Amino acid sequence: MKQAMMEENPYRAMGEELVRLEQAGKLPEGFDLEAACQDYRFLELLQELEPYGAVRVYAAEKAAENAKAAARAELSQEALRQSQLPRQVRGNRALAAEDDYAAMSPEAFRALESRLRNHRA
Repeated sequence: MKQAMMEENPYRAMGEELVRLEQAGKLPEGFDLEAACQDYRFLELLQELEPYGAVRVYAAEKAAENAKAAARAELSQEALRQSQLPRQVRGNRALAAEDDYAAMSPEAFRALESRLRNHRA
């Protein structure tokens, strides 16, 4: 009878083993068996590995994905924080002269000439 059931549903033994692991408390902490069974990747692992191995590999893959996402979020936050810092301004640059000597009034030109003479002396 059991052999007939196995031929009818080859996944039954895997399901029973997963239930035994869950009841024995051998699943990794925080492992959601119901959600894992809805994931195609977990089902692929069950076909490749024993149920306990599939659970461990799937849990490790999910942990790696979560760590990668957390690292990306942290880097994004750091970049945002860095972009909000004030930018350093170089103070040793010479300013471009914007005086138009041809358009200056004679009084303004004399005042500029006087300042330049005083500055040179």
